[in-house]
Amino acid sequence: MPRAAPRMTLEHLTALLAGWQDGAGPLYLRLAGALRVLAERGTVCTGIRLPSERALAAALHVSRNTVTTAYGRLRDDGWLVGGRGTVARVGAVAPRTPGGDETPDDPLAGLFPPGRAPRLDLTLADPDAAPAVLDGLAQPRLLLPSPAAHASGYHPAGHPVLLEAIARKLRGDGIDAHPEEIVVTNGAQQALALAAEVLYRPRRPFAVEAVTYPGIIDAVRRRGRGQLIALPVEDSGLEAEAAARLIRATSPAAVFLTAFHNPTGYAVDRNGADALLTAAQTAGSAIVEDRVLADLPLDGQGPPVPLAALRPGTAVLTVGSLSKVFWGGLRIGWIHTNRTLAAHLRVRRRALDLGSAAPMQLLAAWLLDQHYRETRQWRIARLRSSLAALTGAISAADLGWRYRVPKGGPNLWVRLPRPVAQSFAGQAAQGGVPIAAGATFAATPGMAGEMIRIPFFPPPEELTAAVDLLAAIWRRQTQQAKRPLLR
Repeated sequence: MPRAAPRMTLEHLTALLAGWQDGAGPLYLRLAGALRVLAERGTVCTGIRLPSERALAAALHVSRNTVTTAYGRLRDDGWLVGGRGTVARVGAVAPRTPGGDETPDDPLAGLFPPGRAPRLDLTLADPDAAPAVLDGLAQPRLLLPSPAAHASGYHPAGHPVLLEAIARKLRGDGIDAHPEEIVVTNGAQQALALAAEVLYRPRRPFAVEAVTYPGIIDAVRRRGRGQLIALPVEDSGLEAEAAARLIRATSPAAVFLTAFHNPTGYAVDRNGADALLTAAQTAGSAIVEDRVLADLPLDGQGPPVPLAALRPGTAVLTVGSLSKVFWGGLRIGWIHTNRTLAAHLRVRRRALDLGSAAPMQLLAAWLLDQHYRETRQWRIARLRSSLAALTGAISAADLGWRYRVPKGGPNLWVRLPRPVAQSFAGQAAQGGVPIAAGATFAATPGMAGEMIRIPFFPPPEELTAAVDLLAAIWRRQTQQAKRPLLR
């Protein structure tokens, strides 16, 4: 059995808090501030259990409500884990949305469980490095040519060679892009976070798909920390017309959308895209289109047309990345938008880390210019083969699981016969084949309780083996649910 977290004694904590009442402001804020300082300094370590609210209140000679409110503030700010009424432990989680006690603290936690990943890990939808990446990494002169080695190596907005390569790629997609309209980021996740930072407006919400990539939820919650508008989603992706009506009614500061909806793998049609663009213009809302999965169409119809290409001059930020076609470990992403907003984004980007690593930027430019087309075709062919193996294995297992074959992207969105996805995912992780439960992708609590996501980047034989394990776990869970309760 796992050991209980160590507890800090009441006497020890009281001694560390000596002088905590000094200063101005309400007592609960002073206490919360003093406890936070202890955590920031490492005096109180991660995992330590704090004394109960009642015991600490008695020791400090304050009301229990003061300690309860102080602990609550620390939970909201991400310094304590454990719900109200449970033992408070020092931890590190994403800050909570005010008033959202049921909201997951860290939307990405479901995709990055602690510990070493097992061989059959189906939580992340990320591929192995493409052959072109391995070829490029084996060429030092490509990663660091002589002229680059004699320069500073800092390119906060992006190396000029990479900016040109991204602009060419975007023009091929239909966007009239130029290097000065592009900002290179450390992957698409940083791009989403930068977009949320720049587009935030007090007293105006963000709008996201009700079921979406957890990184989007994480990015908007960290910055907005206010109301989230959940745009309706069905098994076939975003309901564009209903979403457009909701955008007009709520006037969000920004609308975050995915090109091939993550996780359903469906895209809105041209009429739906026009409705969304018109609604955003009417409401004065910017659109952030995450096109990370757009390069992976599976139905032979080609990628969805970029929203920025449908109506040039509108407030659209296009987010892209090399992670799905080439490899996520490159950590190369980008934002394309108008020159004015791009300049503002560059200022924010520079303050973070002075830019992505120069060798990776040069490698990314080479990959885009020399190997994008054939690598994309190679990746799509592998995905189609793996998807066929995955759906065949699920059908053969005859578990009552239902799904719709995606039009694009690397994910199968599976509906279970019962809303037990969270417990099933827990048992699957214990069985050595972790998966992501539907709640991981839900912008609001209580959604997608019957859904799981299975990515099909792994080769067919691994997916077949994974489904065999999942089927055995599901049957065992089903049998346990049928057992009568002993009285």
